[in-house]
Amino acid sequence: MKPTGERTLTPPWNDSTGHKYGPESPQRKTMIEQVDRTVGYLRQRIQKSGLESNLNLIITSDHGMETVIKSNEIHIKAVENFTFKDIQFELLDYGPNGLLVPKEGKLEHVYSVLKNAHPNLHVYKKADFPRRFHYANHTRITPLVLYSDPGYGLGTHPHSPPQRYKVQFNKGEHGFDNEAMNMKTIFRAVGPAFKQGLVVEPFESVHVYALLCELLGIAPEPHDGALAALRPLLRERRPAGRATPAAPGPADPWQGLRERTARGALPWLPAAHPATPAPPAPPSGPGAPSSAANSQGLVGRDEDGEITQQLLFTGKTGSIWGN
Repeated sequence: MKPTGERTLTPPWNDSTGHKYGPESPQRKTMIEQVDRTVGYLRQRIQKSGLESNLNLIITSDHGMETVIKSNEIHIKAVENFTFKDIQFELLDYGPNGLLVPKEGKLEHVYSVLKNAHPNLHVYKKADFPRRFHYANHTRITPLVLYSDPGYGLGTHPHSPPQRYKVQFNKGEHGFDNEAMNMKTIFRAVGPAFKQGLVVEPFESVHVYALLCELLGIAPEPHDGALAALRPLLRERRPAGRATPAAPGPADPWQGLRERTARGALPWLPAAHPATPAPPAPPSGPGAPSSAANSQGLVGRDEDGEITQQLLFTGKTGSIWGN
């Protein structure tokens, strides 16, 4: 049964656990192992279902995670000469980013008292926000934009009135400068469209959308990515009519019955059905998971339980699984 279209699986547990306990915590490592097993099971079922020849699997994420220490929190309300009475709207206490709308006539004053208030706080007027972030050129972005260095969170003050208490303090955050190493993400891909055993240079995640559209054969909506950045990952397509025919095999009188069963037309197969061939052996050689992991349908982990080659690594470098 050939799958049609795209299916997205987004396990949220790793993100929420990283926020609550921190990216280096035992709880986060346990959660990564759970995701590891899930990915291993998914690949195992793809193999046993005979879908490896027509299904492409991509594993990536939208961000990294940085450890945040409560003593490093930057308290905006504690800044000298700053008062929330000068602010019409504020969005703070949500990690390393902040948005402020000063009241009419207060923009310059608020900017001047905040811009050098803390060595790990960066404060910009909207027009001056670094263009490399591709962030501030939107009507919803406020006149003042703030962000902190990795490891530093933005807050108001621990002795603020009740309406400004934080609901919780996360031990892990993302949203820092995307050039910071711990903000970089992962990319793994395997399937008929991808070259085998290929390791590529770092690339921006914005290009993944164009890649997905190419794999699905659909025209992308306007976007900031470029398919050319990821085309080296893809195999060359065979010209129409040049496909190599498969070698004929022995006749299988049960083939049609199996196909109808896969589509849900029949709920059972006769007990006399001949044994189906075993699925192909797991990958071996450089870059493949350990044999113990293969036997369980899992991806590789090192001696500390950290996921290694098949699922997780630090940085944006993409790697293509070998089949």
